[in-house]
Amino acid sequence: MTKATLALRWLAGLTCAGMFGVLVMGAAVTNTGSAEGCGRSWPLCNGQFVPEFTVATAIEYSHRAVTGVEGLLVVALTAVMLLLWRRQPEAVVLALLMLATLLLQAGLGAGAVLWPQSTLMLATHFGVSLLAFAATFLSAVFVFERTGAYEAVPRQPSLAVRRWSIAVVAYVLFVVYLGAYVRHAGVSLACVDWPLCNGQVVPNLNGPTAVVFAHRLAAIGAVVLLAWLARLAMRERLAQSAALAAAALAVLQAFSGALVVWTRLGLFSTLAHAAIMALLFACLAAVLRVAVGVTPPSRQPGRPLRVGPDGMRHRPSAAQSAPRSAPRIPAP
Repeated sequence: MTKATLALRWLAGLTCAGMFGVLVMGAAVTNTGSAEGCGRSWPLCNGQFVPEFTVATAIEYSHRAVTGVEGLLVVALTAVMLLLWRRQPEAVVLALLMLATLLLQAGLGAGAVLWPQSTLMLATHFGVSLLAFAATFLSAVFVFERTGAYEAVPRQPSLAVRRWSIAVVAYVLFVVYLGAYVRHAGVSLACVDWPLCNGQVVPNLNGPTAVVFAHRLAAIGAVVLLAWLARLAMRERLAQSAALAAAALAVLQAFSGALVVWTRLGLFSTLAHAAIMALLFACLAAVLRVAVGVTPPSRQPGRPLRVGPDGMRHRPSAAQSAPRSAPRIPAP
């Protein structure tokens, strides 16, 4: 492995880890009530580059600082991917999606600081953060595949898997949005117990209780759908690890939601809830990537790849890969 290949893998890994950190720190800002720790000032904090210390200011300021560093990493990884694989549509789509969602995420965050935002917009911010992390995760997977860290086994996805994957991703995004709405609306404890809601299987559906109860029912549906998707993936031997991980994380996510209620919005439980959701969505995005038929070039039909002097995998030209014909023996 060359130094350039190792550096590229480190860049991809750090960018993915950094985006995960940004998402979790954003959840910490929300769940500690530190969103206005820097006042209505952006990109400065309380009008200063280095503000005076308070707990809320430190939380918000550190989130901004990490987001700034992550922005530099995303720009660097985007540039490298477009430079090395600009003729591969998947690389272009992932790189631009990673950059666009980061910018949108930062813009929504800045808007939330500068102007009062509705609960719907604040919930959208978390959804965009999930998309940004998923795009960064898939970009890292792409880089590791193309640099020969591992190879995906080629499988032809069936129409059922493709449709189920798209439907489950859309449904999970809906569940995420509904959960983020519950949190930003401040009605997380409208059901004060779990698994019952205010001591009832079906509570009085009025106001906040109806929203929280709908989120719980939608979460149960997500667990069922992810289990079914894992079953399909196992049957067709398609992205099995990612599908099983998504199903297992869905169960863990449900228990972390219960912990949020039991601890009365304890900081550890709320951060775990956000972190597990991010990992679940990344696994689901990996399943979707395979289900829509994106196959690494090292496994596409045609000429095999060779490892060049730069450590990257390249497809040889037709002349290089054509089998040599047997030497002609002159007739006696």
